[in-house]
Amino acid sequence: MSETIVIKRQTNTSKYQYYRYFNLLKKMMADENKKTVDNLFNLQFSLLITNNDINEKQIKILSRLLCREAVDSLLQSTWFLRKKHCSVPLTKENINAVVNLADKYQSNISDINWNALNAKINIADHARFIQAIIKPIFIWWVEHITPHIFTLYEIKKELEYQINQCENIKLFEEKEPSNIASSFLSLEDIKTKLEADKARFVVIDDLLKKDIKLVIEAWEKEPVFNKKINNTLEYLQNTQPHSELLQPLWDILITIPQHPENCKKLKHWLVEHSLCLINDEFMWHV
Repeated sequence: MSETIVIKRQTNTSKYQYYRYFNLLKKMMADENKKTVDNLFNLQFSLLITNNDINEKQIKILSRLLCREAVDSLLQSTWFLRKKHCSVPLTKENINAVVNLADKYQSNISDINWNALNAKINIADHARFIQAIIKPIFIWWVEHITPHIFTLYEIKKELEYQINQCENIKLFEEKEPSNIASSFLSLEDIKTKLEADKARFVVIDDLLKKDIKLVIEAWEKEPVFNKKINNTLEYLQNTQPHSELLQPLWDILITIPQHPENCKKLKHWLVEHSLCLINDEFMWHV
C-alpha cells in the first residue's frame, strides 16, 4: 500500500511563513512526551506576549484607517508577528508605513505584501534574535532533517476530512438510499473509498510519526536549539552547532559582536536561504 503513495515536497515552505509552520509543528507533536515537547517549544520560543497587548492602541488606530481585511492580513504577517512576540510597539513611523503601503493597493487589498515593510532588528536583544534568526532557521533545519514533514501533516488533515465526509455520506445512504444513483457514488463505491482512505491514513500517520521522532532526536543533540537564550552574546560565545548545516551561519554570527558590520553578511545569507524579509536591516547594539 505504501508503494502507491507519492509525497511531493512543498517548495519554499519556510519562506516568510515560519510562524505558520512553527504552529503546525507544535500541533503535530501534541501526542508526544509532554515534558520533551514543552522543552522544545519553551526553552527558546516561549512568548513574551502579555495579557495587555502592547500594540492594542496602535491596532485600534489602524482599524479606523484601514479596512478589516487589511488589518487582519497585517496581524498575520511575519513583519507584525515578530513585533508581537517580542512585545515591540508599533512606532508612528511604522503606522505611517502601513497606511502608505495599504493606499497603494486600495483596489486589491489581498495583494498587499506587509512583509515588504522595513524592519530594523537589533539582534543583541535576545528576544529579537530568537524571533528573527533562531525561529526561522529552526524551521529550515527541521525541513532538512525531514523534507516531507509538513506535506505529510497536510495530507493527514485532508484525509481526516475526507474520511469524516465519507462516513457521513455512508450513514446517510444507509438510512435513505439515493434514488439518483447515477449522480452519486454507490454505497459500495463509498465503502471502497472509505477503506482506501483509512488504509492510506494509517500509512501517512506512520510516516509522520517517524518524522516527528527524527526531529525530536535531532533537537536533543542540537545545542543551537536546546539551550535557553537569555543573552545573545553569552549564547553565541557558549554554543557550537552539532549540525554541519548550521555551521556557515554560525561562522558569521559569532563574528558580529566584535564586527557589527558583518550584519550585512548575515542578511545576505538569510536572504539567500529565504529566511528573512527582504527589507530587514540587522544591527548589533548592546
